[in-house]
Amino acid sequence: MSPNPVSFLEHLRQQGYHPRSAKHSDRLSLCLVEDLVSFCPAIAYQAALGTLVYDLNFTILTGTAEWNVDLVLGKPGLGSPTPPEDGRIRRSRPSTVQIAIEHKSVMTEHHKAIKNRKRDFEAHHDHVHRYSEKAVAGGLLVVNAAASFQSPLRPEITVHRNPDKLVIHCIEQMRAVAGRSGSHGIGLDAKGVLVVDFSNEPAAEASYRSRRPAPVVGDPLHYDAFLQAICQAYTDRFGGDGGNP
Repeated sequence: MSPNPVSFLEHLRQQGYHPRSAKHSDRLSLCLVEDLVSFCPAIAYQAALGTLVYDLNFTILTGTAEWNVDLVLGKPGLGSPTPPEDGRIRRSRPSTVQIAIEHKSVMTEHHKAIKNRKRDFEAHHDHVHRYSEKAVAGGLLVVNAAASFQSPLRPEITVHRNPDKLVIHCIEQMRAVAGRSGSHGIGLDAKGVLVVDFSNEPAAEASYRSRRPAPVVGDPLHYDAFLQAICQAYTDRFGGDGGNP
């Protein structure tokens, strides 16, 4: 079983959270890449050969529609594969996207924010599967369970009354995002939720919730299940040799 991404918490502690910055998003993407290589044999094998690469903030083009995705993994361009120097995975622009993962955060104003995040996830899987029905579309939601939050966009601290209830509402909305099994139909191929406790105040501690209302082991939205779903879909659709687009 994979632990929740620790270095993401370290980033929050050291640099905080700013809704207009991509730094926290990029850090979470790198955590996902590391965990997918560590816990998925098919991904690790192709990555070590150089036949699977990753990139951040990648624009997928379908017809005239563009969709920017937080993290993509796919086949590199033509030519001899270049194995990564560290033996794990190389960052490069993929010529064909096989995995596309979008992650969103709800740190405060939960009811308003989750409505927008749910819409984002629905648009994400729709665009990815218009690009390729075989592509694996993943969605990971980060929900804040802290009793208060200091937004860098406001002078005052926002108090979250009954934060557990807010977390439950966000998780229920994530469960309601369309999901699919197999390479046909509509929906996300993998859904996950990480629940953090982070006030974003100076020197604030950051931690994950491992008990309910956060998803626990056995819940399809648990981080471990999320990684397993991506791994299984990738293995089934692209196989041990990387498959075809």
